Amino acid sequence: MNEGQFATSEFIKTFIQKNPINSSLKVKESHLKTIDPNIPFDVKANNIQQIKKSYDFIFGAYSFGKKSQSFELSKNKKFPFTWIKIYDSLKHLNPTGMGFFVVEPLLLYSKMGDHFMGKLEEQGFYLNMVLNIPEGIYIPHSAFTPILIGMSRKNSEKLFIAELNSMNAEDVNYNFSHQSGDNLDEGIWVHRDFKSFKNYKILSQIRNLKSQYKEYEEYKFSEIALEINTTEDLFEEKDNAIFIPKFGSSDVASNNSGFILKPKHYFQIILNSNIVDAEYLYLFFQSELGQLIMSSMESGNMIPSRKRNEVLESYVAIPELSEQKLLVNTSLKLDELREVIDDLKVELSLNPKNVNVINEKFDSIKVSLQSLSKEDEILSLIRKGEGKTIEFKETFSKNIRTGKKDKEIEKSSLKNIVGFLNSNGGTLIVGVSDEGVVKGVAEDFFQSKDRYLLHFKNALNSKIGSEFYPLIDYDLYDVLGQILLVVECQPSEEACFYDNQDFYIRTNPATDKLEGPKLIEYINRRFKKK
Repeated sequence: MNEGQFATSEFIKTFIQKNPINSSLKVKESHLKTIDPNIPFDVKANNIQQIKKSYDFIFGAYSFGKKSQSFELSKNKKFPFTWIKIYDSLKHLNPTGMGFFVVEPLLLYSKMGDHFMGKLEEQGFYLNMVLNIPEGIYIPHSAFTPILIGMSRKNSEKLFIAELNSMNAEDVNYNFSHQSGDNLDEGIWVHRDFKSFKNYKILSQIRNLKSQYKEYEEYKFSEIALEINTTEDLFEEKDNAIFIPKFGSSDVASNNSGFILKPKHYFQIILNSNIVDAEYLYLFFQSELGQLIMSSMESGNMIPSRKRNEVLESYVAIPELSEQKLLVNTSLKLDELREVIDDLKVELSLNPKNVNVINEKFDSIKVSLQSLSKEDEILSLIRKGEGKTIEFKETFSKNIRTGKKDKEIEKSSLKNIVGFLNSNGGTLIVGVSDEGVVKGVAEDFFQSKDRYLLHFKNALNSKIGSEFYPLIDYDLYDVLGQILLVVECQPSEEACFYDNQDFYIRTNPATDKLEGPKLIEYINRRFKKK
């Protein structure tokens, strides 16, 4: 099984084990493998129409891509085949039972999905849980990745969401049943207006951006767009406009940037000039966060495209107009610098006398720009928040509660490094709180940069080993006026143990200690000789 199948299987098995379930049903009408076929169910069927009884637990995996069909609760509309099968299955759910179904994400964020879920609620069926399945669950048959939803006859005030992985089945089940949890890895309860995991992460990044730079605000496109236009030929030229492609990975265009696609393949959006400058928004969509927002606008299983409504419901981060103008002007200066460098490069072979001058100026400019670039890179990681490859620690040695040096505090950082080495690598940032607030390490028994780095190196050597030095890059950086320790780890090809005895791996966003059979199974799978 791949990671998606394994993670989904572990969750289903754990849910069945941890809950009072007296009867269970699995309905599989799809040829695609979603869960372990050996999971025991009381009844297994290939067609829900064969079922006559009711059950405490139902798992349904239906065929994607089939023709839309009429729906008995809304006869004037047609809905995806999988959605109708979910309703057919829910009819067989006991009053206190729970049903889980793999379904297209479209169910959550489309008007059609809202209408369908409303009809289910009228019949007493409610969405309680949404789980993100790891990508590639149906590879090599399909690149499409569904979500897993949990439904019952109980209406809860909030919605439980989580990102499944191979290690978190028990935590997710526990937090759902105990109405607890505070992160996506272990599960978290959110408002019922949740639309997608991408959108949830985008809003989290925007809010973290606002904590770093107070002048940013979040807006929906519908709040800043005066018009949204399409054309079959050429657009009428209008001020303060940007152009969003209807499909594909092409960049957003502005009046000044030109089109890559034909005009008919864009939305023309006329922006409110009292809130946002089109050239700033064009620049924003070139950022990593902007690219994530562009991908969140896409819908469709086979050929993703952007619809008018998805564009208008998307969020963007916008500072004050004066700040926008400054950012646009700085971008233009960088473009001018690039042109000057290109011209120098072309003529360099014919003007050898300039070589020494260029080398001298280059080194000073490079150092200045690299420091700015590194600060932006670190702030971008902080905005993303803790996850499988990012961990924050407020201090390396100091116990905040006692104010003293504490070896257990050091261990909490070092074991994360071990976890990164044993997993897919990652970055530890010391001097940042769990909430993403930049605090710095000045109060962390910091005497000088050299002494602080030497202490960290000695701890690495003592508890992890010098043989892993080539995989660990660390240094101190100035970020928002504070000094941070940033440790970047590459994945190791050999198993790494803390203090030669404890084995850790990185999940999302936690570091777990493995022992016994789980340790042996992981090492055999992760470090198998090629």
